[in-house]
Amino acid sequence: MDLQKIADVASKCTSCNLHTGRNKAVFAKGSEYADIMICGMVPGPEENKVGLPFVGRAGQLLDIILSKVGSPVVYITNMVKCALAPGIPLKEEWIASCISYLISQIYIVKPKVIITLGADATNALLGLPLDTKIGGLRGQVQNYSDEVFVIPTYHPSYLLRGGGEQHKHFDTVVGDFSLACITAEKNL
Repeated sequence: MDLQKIADVASKCTSCNLHTGRNKAVFAKGSEYADIMICGMVPGPEENKVGLPFVGRAGQLLDIILSKVGSPVVYITNMVKCALAPGIPLKEEWIASCISYLISQIYIVKPKVIITLGADATNALLGLPLDTKIGGLRGQVQNYSDEVFVIPTYHPSYLLRGGGEQHKHFDTVVGDFSLACITAEKNL
């Protein structure tokens, strides 16, 4: 199966109740040949309108972060493919409904590194309890498999709530992205 076929299946998915608010399934953007995959949590209202991940304010900040580390070629997706209103916590059933899409994306893209944005994406991908805090995991290289590493970091929306580029953790996130680039380069 290829990425387009999986995206088509995801766009018609009714496995959980999030599909009722879906305008467009938000599958991915970027290069399927990227060494770095970026995985967010869930699309928001802007992404639901356009059908692409990270097109709103968080996406604009993500673009700034990527420019700070040399604009690497990336593949960007989310843990959950249907939009959720801001402020509503992800439910395990929604993640369980979508995790097979993400696993397929990882299998096909074959990234060297996955940067997980936020606790939900990190915990779901690493099989940790959903209430595990991101602070103790961020910036640490984790094994997803023998060939793929995960580097957790804070979500751009978290940075936006504290001033965006002026947030006290902005440079920390840029450092985590730099670590991802270095890790991907070492594992070519």
